[in-house]
Amino acid sequence: MKFEVDYQTKKDLEIFETVKDGTSVFGLFNHTQCVGGRRKLYEFLSNPLADFRQISERKESIAFLQKHFPAGLSLDKDALDFTEFYLRQPDHPTRMPSWFTAIERMIADKISTNANEYYLAEKGVTSTIDLLKNIHAFSLSLSQKMSKTDAPAHLLKNNEEVLAIFSKPEYKEILDMRRYKSYDIMRFDFMFRNTDKKHILFFLNLVYEYDAFFAVAKAAEKHQMEYPEILPDTQSVLDIQGLFHPFLAGAVGNDVRFDVDSNLLFISGPNMAGKSTFLKALGIAVYLAHVGFPVPASGMKFGILSGLSTTINISDNLNSGYSHFYAEVMRIKDVAEKLKSNNRMMVLFDELFRGTNVKDAYDGTVAIVSALSKIRTSFFVISTHIVEAAEELQPKDNIQFGYFDIRQEDGHPAYTYKLKEGVSDVRLGMYIINKEGLIELINNISNVNQ
Repeated sequence: MKFEVDYQTKKDLEIFETVKDGTSVFGLFNHTQCVGGRRKLYEFLSNPLADFRQISERKESIAFLQKHFPAGLSLDKDALDFTEFYLRQPDHPTRMPSWFTAIERMIADKISTNANEYYLAEKGVTSTIDLLKNIHAFSLSLSQKMSKTDAPAHLLKNNEEVLAIFSKPEYKEILDMRRYKSYDIMRFDFMFRNTDKKHILFFLNLVYEYDAFFAVAKAAEKHQMEYPEILPDTQSVLDIQGLFHPFLAGAVGNDVRFDVDSNLLFISGPNMAGKSTFLKALGIAVYLAHVGFPVPASGMKFGILSGLSTTINISDNLNSGYSHFYAEVMRIKDVAEKLKSNNRMMVLFDELFRGTNVKDAYDGTVAIVSALSKIRTSFFVISTHIVEAAEELQPKDNIQFGYFDIRQEDGHPAYTYKLKEGVSDVRLGMYIINKEGLIELINNISNVNQ
């Protein structure tokens, strides 16, 4: 099954695009050493998974490499890049060269004013051999580590294939060689770009994957992320401890739990208390967990979901003539359509119906939340500053109510960013208006113009 996630959700969570300071989730993990590794990392983050085995294997592989190879993978980036360039060239040998033709080719290129063909073969072969030797050395180290502990199935399978290829006579010869004659260059060129090209491409792809894995491991270490526990498909649970937003230095951690009997979280409270940041952090954690990556939390357990949908930074669609309110309505309709076919989703709505008047926002919030609460197979988080809606929703037994604690210190609000159980009664609108001196400023303008 494919994990359902759309462009709006990726944009809200800043998976690839950035909103403020240039930070993105991709950028957070991008410690790759080569272009191919960067492409592989992008591919992983672009396609969250909904398969228990695939998620588990990727997660376990990255965690294993982080634990046993903290220094990462040693790569000669220039050699790697040239090998890829070399393999991409359309002209390649179609016949095994003889000793005579190899010498002839070398001499012809030496006296030619455009001596590219032999140089490409020579540089491509030596770069590829350097790469193969690095892969072989790393595979031997990997084998030693895996023989002493339970090894992830994905790494074990790949490593067995690597060592099986290196057991062939031609690859044993490559490992033993120190100097290359012209005939060696030409026959290995034929081998790498013709008879054994599929093996060389396998090695390249493996290096890219390892490069991406080590980049993720480095980010996990740097940002103190943890690997989540994946529960069997039959368990509809999401339990996170110490959830934090990975873009924020010194971010405050929060705990949250969902199950079939408590699958909707209704968060009330004023602006700037931390609601939007919490929703983004939750969305990022769910997204990364389904990619098989570590998450910004001290611990996480989850049953695999079928999709993720967020509505946090929705914009007016001026080209279609949509107001902000109508854009919100259409977004909710789109989510409802997804829920018809994906019955295990995480849905996040920030400040539902902010684009209309208070009365419609209140009525719409109560009606939509009441309807969503009947869908017990998915998880929902809805934030609002319309605290009055919470009172009417109290009888719903599967709705949990939360707010972000704000304390008063010397007559001023102090934001704790800690999620508490209950409903907020704090209103900060007039405090902020008065703090910024808006009324006085406007009155002074009026007095000057009189």
